[in-house]
Amino acid sequence: MPSYLVEQPDKRFFLHEGGELASLEDLFTELQSMKPHVFQHHVNADKNDFAVWVRDVMQDRFLAKNMVFAKTKDDLMKLLFIQLFR
Repeated sequence: MPSYLVEQPDKRFFLHEGGELASLEDLFTELQSMKPHVFQHHVNADKNDFAVWVRDVMQDRFLAKNMVFAKTKDDLMKLLFIQLFR
């Protein structure tokens, strides 16, 4: 099972308008209060920065592939909830 904690500071995810994520749990927590325009900056028709981070840094290609299909904040939170708390 991949590690969902990023210990190297340079591999953490830096959010548009500030904030930094070091784990999948951080992403889940941040999504709960993330402003719509910040989410749209990272997830839109052209890209999904969160999925790329999970694929490239956390080395979980399966989860990243599923994250690409989560086009809304609620969909992504549901997917992460299942991954984290199953």
